[in-house]
Amino acid sequence: MQSYISKFFLLLLTMALVACGSTSGGRKGGHGGYTKPPLVVKVGAGPNRALAVQAMKYLGTPYHFGGSSPAEGFDCSGLVQWSGKQSLGINLPRTTTQQSVFGEELRYEQLQAGDLVFFNTSGQPNSHVGIYLGNTFFVHAPSSGGVVRVESLNNPYWQPRINLARRIR
Repeated sequence: MQSYISKFFLLLLTMALVACGSTSGGRKGGHGGYTKPPLVVKVGAGPNRALAVQAMKYLGTPYHFGGSSPAEGFDCSGLVQWSGKQSLGINLPRTTTQQSVFGEELRYEQLQAGDLVFFNTSGQPNSHVGIYLGNTFFVHAPSSGGVVRVESLNNPYWQPRINLARRIR
């Protein structure tokens, strides 16, 4: 009986870790062959540019499920919440689901620096969030074992998973 309880707990823990992460498809490098962005990624213009600039300060910060500060590490929504508070003084909701209804919905061609981009990474809409930087790049806390980093929306892993964009007001 103890063995079944342990296995059930491990299954629940695994499911929770996937909620704000993504899978690598079994390939080395993850995310459909993650490649580092150019050495210099400039943050573009936008009404919430400060949000994007703030999030970029945490590049390399370890992913931590439930993490919401640089000291403990970040999960995706924790990075957005922390960066929003520090840069814009806005108390954003904590989860991707709650963040996905905050602000104004955008079409992808309207994206500007500091807008939020949501992805379906676990079979559920808005299960992951990043902050748009401009020129197709976004910053996010990807998954367990990862660090806050920049990737392109054109990446073959991310592009088909984009499902929503929002601008914080």
